[in-house]
Amino acid sequence: MINTLRLFYFDTTKGNSTALKILKEELGFGEAISLSLTLKWRLVYRNPFKQINKQKQPSEQEKLSQRQMAPMVVLYELLNEKGYSKKYTLELLQTLSNSVATAFLKFNVPIIKRDDYIDLASEEKLNLLSKITQRFFNAEATLSLDESDNFSFQVNHCHFASYSNALGHSDLAKLFCSSDKSFFDEYQDDIVFFRSQTLATENKPCDFRFTWKE
Repeated sequence: MINTLRLFYFDTTKGNSTALKILKEELGFGEAISLSLTLKWRLVYRNPFKQINKQKQPSEQEKLSQRQMAPMVVLYELLNEKGYSKKYTLELLQTLSNSVATAFLKFNVPIIKRDDYIDLASEEKLNLLSKITQRFFNAEATLSLDESDNFSFQVNHCHFASYSNALGHSDLAKLFCSSDKSFFDEYQDDIVFFRSQTLATENKPCDFRFTWKE
C-alpha cells in the first residue's frame, strides 16, 4: 500500500507535469495537449495490460510496474500511429524516461551515506538495503554483501522487460534501464554504480554492483 501511495503522490506532484513539459518542448503545445488527452482516455478504456490481466491476476508489484509502464506504452503506440519515425519515437521516449524515472528514483530511494552505513552490523546493513531494494517494485532480486562492505543485487526478473516483450514492444525494455545509472551517478555521492548486463538487453540477470567512493 505504501508504494502505491508513493507512486500516486509522485505522479500527481511531479511525474505528470515533467512529462507534459518535455512533450510541449519536443512537439509543441497543441500536439502535446492532444497526445496527453488521448493517452489519458486510452489508459482508462484501452489499457495495454487489460488482456494480460485477464489471463493472470497481477500481484501488487506487477500492478505498480504496469502503472509506471502504461503511459510509455500508450505514448509509443500513439506516436507510431501519428507517423513519427521509430527512431524519433524511441529518442523522445528515452528523454521522457530519463527525466521522469530519474526524478522518481530521487523521490523514492533514500540517499545512502557511507558514514551512516559502515558501522552498522551485517544484519542491520542487510535490513537497510533490503528496505531500499523493495522500493524497486519492478524487480525480483537477491541481495548480497562482501567483506569490503560493498553490496550488490542481482535482478532475476524485471517486470518492465517481461511486459515489454509480452506486449510486443521489446524496444521499450531498455529505455527503463538508463535512469538507474543517471540516478546513482547524479544523486548517490558516496556510491559507485556498475552493471555489465541487463535482462532487457542481453537477456541475462541485471548485475547491480555498488562500491564506496574513496
